[in-house]
Amino acid sequence: MKNIIPLITAVLLGVAAVFAVSRTLKQQDRPVENMRNVLIVTSAINPGELILENKIATRSVPESAAPKNCIDATSLSYAANQRATRQIAKGDYLQYTDIELDQSKSNMLGDGQWGVPVSFSDTSLLKMLRPGDDIAIIGSFSYQEEKREGLNADSPIQTVTKNVTAVIYPRVSILEINGNTVLLSMNPQQAIALTAIQRKASLYPLLRKKNDEKALNRKDGGKFEDSALSDMLKDLNNNITIPLSDTDSR
Repeated sequence: MKNIIPLITAVLLGVAAVFAVSRTLKQQDRPVENMRNVLIVTSAINPGELILENKIATRSVPESAAPKNCIDATSLSYAANQRATRQIAKGDYLQYTDIELDQSKSNMLGDGQWGVPVSFSDTSLLKMLRPGDDIAIIGSFSYQEEKREGLNADSPIQTVTKNVTAVIYPRVSILEINGNTVLLSMNPQQAIALTAIQRKASLYPLLRKKNDEKALNRKDGGKFEDSALSDMLKDLNNNITIPLSDTDSR
């Protein structure tokens, strides 16, 4: 009997050690979550009161802990000196729904940024978007390419029109949505380019995860030409016929 107690104790200690090691290994294998710098309120703000800059601070939180519509630290100029739409307690996240835009829209822009109004060809997604959402801008347009009909240098050159869809901007943030028009904040070169592109291409918004740092190179999206649709069909050998219903077979 005396030998059983130390044996049981040793077994329990061994199980506890295995559990501790297993838990540590799981924590080590867990991927590191991206952090997000957001705005919080440092003192209570009443409805209709100006949200002064000295009542706002930055807090770094895990991406999963931040509310979807909270305002990033980089958008401080958007929130400062605007009026609150609700009672905001000390320590609360500052969200886009807390802001009543009663000041000039130019106050929403960051330093060196220009506001660019954009009209999209497909507005179905706009009904789901909110200020502060990140989007990618996709463009569909036609261009002409010259091709020589044969390998001979004297062969005639043929002009071919191609239709292509490609990434215009991989990530931009929405400042405001007014009907079918979206106001975006961009640097001057991006603003000028997008203004010109709108005259030549059909533009489409695609929703992105907030502050996603992946696929920010425009080349990552590649391009899609209409000829790829016929290439897709080449791999499909069998034609599919719609089966008859019970009523059709009678």
